[in-house]
Amino acid sequence: MPTRPSPDPHIIPAIAAVRTAADRLRPVMAPSRVVRSDLLSETFGVEVLFKMELENPTGSFKVRGAYNVLAGLTDEERASGVVASSAGNHGLGVAYAAKAFNTPATLYVPTTAPQVKKDGIRALGTTVNDDAADYDAAMLVAKAHAAREGIRFINPCVGLDLLAGQGTVALELLEQVPQLHTVVICTGGGGLLGGMGAVLRALAPHVRIVGAQSVETSAMAQSLAAGRVIDTVVTPTLADGLAGQIDADALHIGQYCADEMALVSEVQLGETIAWLHRTTGLAVEGAGAVTVAALRHGKISVSEGPIVLLVSGRNIDPATLQAQLDHYPA
Repeated sequence: MPTRPSPDPHIIPAIAAVRTAADRLRPVMAPSRVVRSDLLSETFGVEVLFKMELENPTGSFKVRGAYNVLAGLTDEERASGVVASSAGNHGLGVAYAAKAFNTPATLYVPTTAPQVKKDGIRALGTTVNDDAADYDAAMLVAKAHAAREGIRFINPCVGLDLLAGQGTVALELLEQVPQLHTVVICTGGGGLLGGMGAVLRALAPHVRIVGAQSVETSAMAQSLAAGRVIDTVVTPTLADGLAGQIDADALHIGQYCADEMALVSEVQLGETIAWLHRTTGLAVEGAGAVTVAALRHGKISVSEGPIVLLVSGRNIDPATLQAQLDHYPA
């Protein structure tokens, strides 16, 4: 990894901002649990823990950042409404927060987004447009909508208030696992990596930070390797929540926050989704299972623990889950 840059205060949130986000979230959201994986701990000979972000309202960490963004808007801004683009979970987070603050919201999602996510967003009272061919196209039309209407666009991956909300995961984790050695973070556009990295670099710089992706959602890994933003080919993936390109801000997040990146194949990801369901009963979407897949399939070196794997995303279509169970029998 190249020399780590100094954090850009326009991109990486201050610890004070993350603490403010934690104060805002505390009345509406309990800290997500940390659960020991007996099977993985025994296999690797170190303590392996799951940070259960899939137990949050809406089923992922995304609700943290979205709620913090809405909480920081003025009454006038909230009354005008918000717009966002999402592969699904950010949309659910925005919809949850918009309902809490009685704010009109419109979400642009790709037509390929899991139906369970689109249905969930609509059930929370948010308008959904799923005409876009892919995630990046959805973002373009969402930004155009925001500019046309003069309302707030809530980026799913960058923005100080968004990242501050995601950073609350790390504040919880340092209290729950004070001897934390390694944390493996599901990584797409860098929102969770940036929020958690801001906290860990400042308060626990000894902690090893590993970003995990699918080879089909590897914009961050490819860009970090090249030292510049790389446009990647959009391909079908089980990790739909991690799909899409990154920008210069996200590249800075990766360069500052990630010690290394771990990539898993779609086969390894599908097998892990099936393994998680069989061994724990959890229904985990690809974006949330990628951390577990990276450890199980040897993409992360293991010397000492505790190792915490972020497990974020329970919004997997039942048919997709069943397909993995059928394809990867015990």
